Amino acid sequence: MSDKGFTRFVLQGLLALLPVLLLIGVYVIKDPFKVLTPYDGQAAAMTDTVQLTVNTGYVSVEAFKYFEPERHYDSFIFGSSLSGYYRIQDWTKHLPEGASAFHFNASRETLHGILNKLNYLKKQGVTIKNALIVMEDEMLKRQPLDGDILYVQHPQTARNVSWWKFHQLYFNAFRHPELVAYTLWPSAATTRLVLEKGYATTDIPNRIEAYNEGYYRWADSVIAINPSAFFTAEHLARYEQPMRLMPCPDKITPSVEELLTQIAATLTSQGADYQIIIPPHYAWEAISSHDLYTLEQIYGMERVHDYSHDAAMGTDLHYYYDDGHLIASQCARLMDSIYHHTATLPSPFFSHQTPK
Repeated sequence: MSDKGFTRFVLQGLLALLPVLLLIGVYVIKDPFKVLTPYDGQAAAMTDTVQLTVNTGYVSVEAFKYFEPERHYDSFIFGSSLSGYYRIQDWTKHLPEGASAFHFNASRETLHGILNKLNYLKKQGVTIKNALIVMEDEMLKRQPLDGDILYVQHPQTARNVSWWKFHQLYFNAFRHPELVAYTLWPSAATTRLVLEKGYATTDIPNRIEAYNEGYYRWADSVIAINPSAFFTAEHLARYEQPMRLMPCPDKITPSVEELLTQIAATLTSQGADYQIIIPPHYAWEAISSHDLYTLEQIYGMERVHDYSHDAAMGTDLHYYYDDGHLIASQCARLMDSIYHHTATLPSPFFSHQTPK
């Protein structure tokens, strides 16, 4: 090949790569998913009205790394988004004085995810003194979704997720034309597109960053002062569902039982005081008697608190922000109930009971 031919070949190759290089440049500079620039103690700008949907599990790890040197956490709430409204301020009332608490949750959390977080904390030299696990029935069969940017585990907690795989996943997601357009030109039109596609949300919670806690100040205020203004006919109609049939199928297989046992062993080895809440869910299948019995055998009856069978909470949307997330005041009542062993809720279920 002549010098001119080689030069032409190189130029043609660079020209062919130019769109990819430009795309990589935009991705790195703009960091649309906030996974390249270091976490700075704030998950979202206070002025944001639209935000690309974030991976809450990733944010949890980054927030922990940022605040741990100062806060020295020793108490953790684990679970999916359903655990998010068990407020730290309500939980620490039941903990020893001086406890430093943190929400270590993830959207669509799995048992694998919880075990990975426990092992990560152990590697960081953290001693867990108190733990609250919100373990909904579906978690017993849920598998990690490490191929989805909203649920992929943080590479520092999951051995099967490398940094290369993690960032490749995010870059491939960024290649969608709607996301590129929104990142470069966040106009009304591009914003509408990413919202319609589900890439972005206007549902941005208030946050207490040092707790890694999201909450909805406006919703809690309205519910406390004027519930009917929140639970409007339109709101109730949006989330109303037919009741599911019981009894529910068993979900704990031998492999799931092994995961549950490893979680118990890890917490016990640190002398942690831990409690497990099986939360209610509107129109949801309650945990089966077999699964509840298995959990009680692994963790002890005194640590497993089942509210999934509660007939009142399972059939009334007024307990929830939507059709699954229990409002913060009800989460607080659940915690009061389990730590003081008092029946502060209608029909609390601590063992094998079914609604009449």
